[in-house]
Amino acid sequence: MQIYRDVGYAHNDRDHVALADGTAVAEDHLPRYFAKSGHVDADPKKVKKEGGGKGNWGTPGEEGQDYGYNFTNARRRSNSSSYGHAISDFKTKFETVEAEPMFEEEYHGAQDDDMDEEHIGLEKADSADSTSTASVDGEENAKKDFIAVMFSNSTAPASTALRNPRRRQRTGSDDSVAVRQLPKRLKRSGLTTETFKPLSQSANGHLHSNESSPAPNGCLQDRESQSPAGGEKTSLAIRNRNSKKPEREKRSNRGDSGIELTKNDTYAVKRLATTPIQFQEQGNSGDWHGNFTPSLGYAVAITQTQAFIWRYKQATNATGSSKPIAVQLLHHANSSEDPLPLGALVPSSPEPGLLIVMPVSGKVSYWDSLSNAASVDRVRQKQQAIQGTVAGLAAEEHISQITEAEPQGFLLTCTSGKIVHLTVADLQGRASIGFQILRNNSTEVSGIFGSLRNVFGGGGWLRDVVAVKAGNLLHKVQRECVIGTSKGLLQIWDMSWNGAHSLKYEADANSQLLKSIQDTGTFPRNTNTQYLQVLDLAFLPAVVTGQEVTGSAASRATRLLILTAMSGANTTQYNLHVVNITRGEIDVPVVHPVTCYHPPLMTGAAAKPHLLIPDPGQIAYVVFEASIVLVSLEEIEESPDSQLQTEARRVPDPFQDVLVFHKDRGFAVVGCAADTMEKECRDSACTFMIQGYGVIRVSVPSVEGGLTSADRTALTAETKLEQAVFYGSQQSLLDMSGRPEMQFATEDVRDAALRISRSITSSSSKHLSTAGPSMEQHLQKRAMALTELMKHLRKNYPPLDHVTRWKLLWEAERMAAAKAVWRVYNDAITHTHEGEKILLYELVECISENDKTENRPEHHETDHVRHWLIKDVWRLEFVVPWAFKALDTLHRYSIEDGQPMSSAYRARLISQAYDLQLMVLETAYSFRQSNASLYGFNEDALTEGLLLRDYTEYDGMPQPWTSTNIICESVQTLAEYFQTFASDLGPNSSDEEGFGPPPEHLLKIAEKNARLIDVICKTHIERFQFLQASDQPRTRKLGKDLEKHFSDPRKALLKGLAEMGQLLAAIELGEKYRDMEAIAEVLESEIQVAQEELSDLVKTGENAEEVRAKIATCEGFVDEYFDKYGAAWANAYFARFVVQDRISSLLRHGHKQRRHLTAFLRNHPECTNFSWINEVSVEGNYTAAADGLRSAQKQADTLWAKKIQVSISRLATMAALSVQHKEDDDAKPFLSASAGKLEVLSVQEQLYDYLRPIIRRALNDTPARTEVVMEQYGKRFVKGKPALRGAMKLHIARLVEEKVLDAEDLADMITFMDEDGLDPDSDFANRRFMVALQVVRLHADSTGDISSKELLEKIIWRRCIIQDDWPSINRTELKDETQVENEAGATALFKTLREGFKSGFWDQNPPPNPSTLRGVGTTVSSLRTSSRYSEAADNALSIIAKDLEIEDTALETCIGKGRLEEWWKGIVDAAQASARNEADRDGEEESRRFEAEQERTTRDDGSVWGFGGMAKKSSAAGRHESERDEEGDVIMG
Repeated sequence: MQIYRDVGYAHNDRDHVALADGTAVAEDHLPRYFAKSGHVDADPKKVKKEGGGKGNWGTPGEEGQDYGYNFTNARRRSNSSSYGHAISDFKTKFETVEAEPMFEEEYHGAQDDDMDEEHIGLEKADSADSTSTASVDGEENAKKDFIAVMFSNSTAPASTALRNPRRRQRTGSDDSVAVRQLPKRLKRSGLTTETFKPLSQSANGHLHSNESSPAPNGCLQDRESQSPAGGEKTSLAIRNRNSKKPEREKRSNRGDSGIELTKNDTYAVKRLATTPIQFQEQGNSGDWHGNFTPSLGYAVAITQTQAFIWRYKQATNATGSSKPIAVQLLHHANSSEDPLPLGALVPSSPEPGLLIVMPVSGKVSYWDSLSNAASVDRVRQKQQAIQGTVAGLAAEEHISQITEAEPQGFLLTCTSGKIVHLTVADLQGRASIGFQILRNNSTEVSGIFGSLRNVFGGGGWLRDVVAVKAGNLLHKVQRECVIGTSKGLLQIWDMSWNGAHSLKYEADANSQLLKSIQDTGTFPRNTNTQYLQVLDLAFLPAVVTGQEVTGSAASRATRLLILTAMSGANTTQYNLHVVNITRGEIDVPVVHPVTCYHPPLMTGAAAKPHLLIPDPGQIAYVVFEASIVLVSLEEIEESPDSQLQTEARRVPDPFQDVLVFHKDRGFAVVGCAADTMEKECRDSACTFMIQGYGVIRVSVPSVEGGLTSADRTALTAETKLEQAVFYGSQQSLLDMSGRPEMQFATEDVRDAALRISRSITSSSSKHLSTAGPSMEQHLQKRAMALTELMKHLRKNYPPLDHVTRWKLLWEAERMAAAKAVWRVYNDAITHTHEGEKILLYELVECISENDKTENRPEHHETDHVRHWLIKDVWRLEFVVPWAFKALDTLHRYSIEDGQPMSSAYRARLISQAYDLQLMVLETAYSFRQSNASLYGFNEDALTEGLLLRDYTEYDGMPQPWTSTNIICESVQTLAEYFQTFASDLGPNSSDEEGFGPPPEHLLKIAEKNARLIDVICKTHIERFQFLQASDQPRTRKLGKDLEKHFSDPRKALLKGLAEMGQLLAAIELGEKYRDMEAIAEVLESEIQVAQEELSDLVKTGENAEEVRAKIATCEGFVDEYFDKYGAAWANAYFARFVVQDRISSLLRHGHKQRRHLTAFLRNHPECTNFSWINEVSVEGNYTAAADGLRSAQKQADTLWAKKIQVSISRLATMAALSVQHKEDDDAKPFLSASAGKLEVLSVQEQLYDYLRPIIRRALNDTPARTEVVMEQYGKRFVKGKPALRGAMKLHIARLVEEKVLDAEDLADMITFMDEDGLDPDSDFANRRFMVALQVVRLHADSTGDISSKELLEKIIWRRCIIQDDWPSINRTELKDETQVENEAGATALFKTLREGFKSGFWDQNPPPNPSTLRGVGTTVSSLRTSSRYSEAADNALSIIAKDLEIEDTALETCIGKGRLEEWWKGIVDAAQASARNEADRDGEEESRRFEAEQERTTRDDGSVWGFGGMAKKSSAAGRHESERDEEGDVIMG
C-alpha cells in the first residue's frame, strides 16, 4: 500500500504559503517551470541514456538490484563465475579482507570540480536573463539549496543509491508496498558504490547532515563509530582530495550544561539544562512519555494531544534553538484510558521528520520536517502530513511499541504479538507510508515453535512479545532484527529497507538460560526453578579478533544480552545472560547476576524493565520504573583462576550499582535511550526522561588505553557514603539511603566514614574545591558535608561504636571552629592599623612544617591563612598553643630589634590571641553540646560540652583534642600573661612612656579574660576526668593529682580577674564551678582591701560611701552564700580563718552564722581545740564536746598531745554522763579503752625515760640519735635480720621524735633490744618482756583483735626464751646448787614468769610451753592471720618470715641442746615459789613498818592502839587511796 500526498496539491508547484510565513524548505524556493531536470533525487548532469533507453527500464541484469541477491559471494573460482560483467567484484576466501577507503563527505567536504561546474553552469544561465537581477540572485541561492538537498544522502535511504537513478522501478501487485516475494533460497544482495555530492549549504537554519548508519537496539550512531557488519565498507570514488572540510555541527556530551546529581570514579549523573521547564516540574504528573534520537540530539515527549520536540544535546555551533516545538496531533484518542500515542523522530535533511502512531486506531501521521509538523495552520499541517492506517487491528488489539529498524523504517509491536514493518519513504526516497506484516513464507520449520506464521500469525499473535530490537547492518540495505518472548523464544529476522523480510532462525533459549542460572547458584529462595521470565534483550557488539574469514551473514554469530527474572518470596533475582546464536544454536557463556537490586517484579507496561547497552558495550543499564541499575559487562583477564571461574559460568562483576528515585515524589522513567559515542567524549552513556523531574544523563567512562576491568573502581562503602554526603541533599531525584541488597561490613563503614571525614577537613576529597572567592561558603560547605555524613550513617547503617562517633564529632567540631577562626581573621584584617601585623597570619607562618601543609609557590599558592584553613582544619588545635607562642615571639623579637612594641599594639595582639583561643575552644564545646544527640550521645551526659563522670562513653575513648596537655597549659599561660600585663600597666593603664591602650580596650580584654578562664576550667576538668576514667591505676592517680593541684591556679586566676575590676565575673565563675574557696578568698581579699581603703579615707576625711557600699556588697554575698550553699560555703569561708589563724576571733567575738560555725568545727578534727570550747561555752553540749574530743584524739601524733587528748576526751565523756543522767552505750567502752591507751602511752614514756640518757649523747638530730640507740641496743638480736633491723630503726626514730608508736610496734621495740646493753639494776629492763605482753593484751582489749594478740604473744615468748644461752645453763656438771639456781634465776624467762606470778597475770593466760612456739610466723600464710600484716605485700612478708625463721632456729637450739622442755616445769615452779616468797617478805616487811609506825604514833600522841588509831590510819589511807580512781587515774581536785 502506497500513500502519497493529496491529488489537489501539485508536487511541482511552489509552496506559496510556506514562502510567505518562512517555513518553506529548500525545494519550495525553486522556480516552477525550470531548474528541474529529471527526478528530484537524480543528478541533473546525468544523460538520459544512462537510464537504459526508452522507458528507462535499465540495462539487462539491473533488476537483480531490487532484491537481496549477492552475485559476488567469496568462493573458489569455477566455470560458472569465471566470466561476467562484474568479475572484478569477486573475492576468493584466500584473499585478505581489507577495509576499502571510504570517502566521508560529511568530513571531507564537497568536491571542488563539481562545485565549480555547478557554479559555472548556473552563472551562464543567469547571465542570459538580465531583466531582473534581484530575482535571479534569489533563484541562484535556491538552486544551490536544491542541489544540496537533492544530493544529500539523508533524503533517501542508503539503498536507493545502489540503483540506477534513471531506471524505472518494477512493481508488483502482491501487497501494499509492492515488494516481491523473496525466493526460498538464501538471499544475497550485491552492493555497488556511488559518490554523493557533499552538503554545502544550510536550509531553514539547520545544517544538512549525512544520514547516520542505523545502530543496534534501535539507536542511531555517528558515522565515525559505525562500520558495516562483517567488515564490509562502501568504496567511494574520491574526486578531489584537496577539498576543504565544511564546518560540521558537533554535539558533545561533555559540553552539556546541567546540574551534577552524583558522581564517583565509575559513573556520573547529570541533570541536563536543556530540558523544558514544563517537564522539570515535580508536580507535572500528567500522562505522557518520551523518546530520544541520540544521533540527532533531539527528544520528543508525547501526550494524548500534543508532541513536544527539543534539542537535548548542546551543539557547539548549532543555529537551532533548544526551545521545545509543540506539535498538535492530527488524531486524538477516543478515550482518556487509551494508551498514549507513540512517536519517533526520523533522520532526514535538512531537519528531522516526525512520526506519530495512534496505538488503538492504528492511524499514522508523518511529517518529513519538524517545521511542517509544527505549523500553526491546522489545514497546512494536515496537508504537509503523510497519513495512513495500520490495517487488520483487532477490537482489543493495539500497538504497544515502536522500534527503529532502519534509517526510515520502524517495527510496530502489537499486543497480539503481531509485528508490522512501517516505512516512511518509498523506493525512490519520496515521503510515503508503507506497512508490511512480518510473515514467514518459508515452508521450512525452524525452532521448537515452528514458523513465524505459527508463532506470530493467526493464533500465534497472542504470544507475549517482550522485546523487538534492531541489530547491526548486514549490508547497506539489510539489517538484522530479533524478537523475543517472555518464555525465551527468540526469532532472528533479516529486514530490508524496501519491506522484504525473512526469518533466519528461531530457537527456544529457555532451557539454556535456566541452566546457566542453575550453574551460578543464584536461585532466590522459594522460587519455582522451572519458571524463567525474559524481560528484555539487546544486541551486544560483535567480538572482532582480526582473524575472521569473510563469510555469509548466516554464518556470523548473533550476540545478545538477555535480561531475565526469577521471582521468589517478596524478591526477584535478575540476571543478564550473554547469548551467542550461531546457525540457530544457542550458547550462554556468561551470566551476570544482578546482586545490587532484588525488588519484586511489577506488572504493567509502564513497570516493564528495559535493557540498554551503549557503545562500546562495557556497561549495561537495566531501567526500572523508578530505578536504574548499572552492571559492568567487562570480562576478566585470562588466568588460571579466571579460567576456573569461566568454566563455572560465574565471572565476578567488577562493578554494580543502582540509582533509586525517591518513592514519595512520583518520579518515573518515561523514556530512555543509549547515547551515541562522540569523538570528543568517549563515555558510555544513556539518557533518561524522568516524569516530574526532567532529563538526566548517566555516563560511564570507557575502559581504554590498555586498562583492564580491574582498573575500574569497585563499589565500596566509601563510594556510597561520598555520594550520599556530597550529593544527597543537593538534589531531589536520587534516594541515597542505600539498598538492603548492598550491605557493607561494619568495619568497612567505620573506616570509610573516618576517611571521608578526614578528606573533608583536609580538603583532599575530589568533590571539594580548593579555591574560591568565598572562604566562608567553602568552610560552610565542608561543615554541611560532615553533618550530612553523620545523618546518613545514623539513618541507613547500624550504630557505630562510640569511639568512632567521638572521632567524627571532633572532626565536625574542628570545622565549626575553623569557621569562627576565619571570621576573627577577616575582622582583624578590617580593623588592623597600618604597619601592624595580624596574629593569625604570623601564627601560620610560625607553625612547624611538620604540622601544616606547605604552600606550593610553583602553583601560585601565596595566601598562607586560606591555604591553612583549606588543608589543615583536621589539626586546628595547633592554633591554640601557637596563639600565645606567636604573641610572645613577636614581642620578644621587637625587643631584640630595639623597637619594642607599644602597650596599645601589644594589647591588640593579646586581644587577637584571646579571640583565636576562644573561637576554637568555645565553638568546639558549644558544637559538641548542641550536636551530641546527632552523633548518638546522650545529651544528659554532657554539660556545656563536657562529658560527665561515670559514663560509659569514656571506655576506650581517645584523648579529647580540646583538653590535651599543651592546650591546657597554653590557655592558662595566656590568661596569666594578660593579667600580668594589666598589673604592670597599673591603674592608669599606661606604660613607662605614658602611652597605653585605651581603658575601654583593656576592659574588653578583661571581659575576654573571664571567658578564657571559663574555657581553662573546662579544659582542665575534661582532662582530669578523662584521666580518672582510665583503667590504668597510674593514669587515674595522675588525674586525681591534676584535679587537686588545679584548685590553686584557678583561685589565682579568679583573684586576678577580680583585681582587674571583674569581681562579679569572678564570683560568677566561682559559683559555676562550685569553687567556694576561690570565692571566699576573692571576697575576703576585696573586703580587706576595701577596709584598708576605708580607713585611709576616714583619716583624710574624704567621702567613703562608695567603699562602704563595696564592703556591704561583699558582705552581702557572704551572708547570701550561707543560705544558698550551706555547708560548702561555710567550710570554705571559715577555712580562711583557720588558715590565717583567726578562728579564735570568731569564738571570742561570736558570729551571726553560729549554726554553720558549730557544724564547721565539728566536721574538722584539726579544729578540735576550738570545737570542744565552742560546744561547752557556746552550745553547752558536753556530749558533742566529748564526741569531738574522742575523734580528735585519733589525730594526735606526738606522745604528749596524744595523752592530753585522751585524758580530755575521758574527762568530757564523764562530764557528759553526769549531765545526761542516763546510760551511754558508747561511753563506758570508750572509758575502758582509753584507760588502756593511757597505760600503753605510759609504757612508751617509761621506755623513752629509760633511753633518754643514751639519746642525749647525740646531737639534736633524729638520724644521729637513732644511730646512737641502734649502736647501744641493736647489735646482737637484729643482726642478720634486715626486716627486723629496719623496723627497729623506724621505731627508734619515732621514739626519738616523741611520736606515738602503735602498741604492736612498741612491743616489738621492747623485745628487739639487746640484753647486753640493758642496765641489770633497772626495773624496766628486768620487766620488759612482761611489759611487752601487757601492752599486747591492753591493745587487744581495746581493739578486740585476738588474732594479732595470739601471734605477737608467742613471738614475744620466743624472743624471751632465746635471750639466754640455755645450752650453757643446761651444762650443770661441776656446778653447785647455788650456781645453777642463780644462772636459771638470771634468765629473762625466769624474770618474766616471776613478774607474771607476782601480778597475777598468768591467772587468765598461763605461759605457753616452749614446744608450742615452734614455727610461729615463719611463713607468709601464718603472718596473714594477723590483721597487722593483712594488707602487706607478699615479698615484704617473706622477708619478715625469714627473719622470724632465724628466731625459730634459735628456739630449736634451746629446746634441743638446752633441754628447755625438761627445764620448763622446774623453771615455772621456781618462779612461782620465788614470787610467793617475795610476796611473803614484802608482807612481813609491811607489817613491821606498820607496827613501828603505830608505836611511834602512840609515843607521840599518847594514844593507844585501838579504834582511834585505826581510824586515823584508815582515814589517812583513805585519803591516799582516794587520789586515784578504780582505773588508776588521778582524781584532780
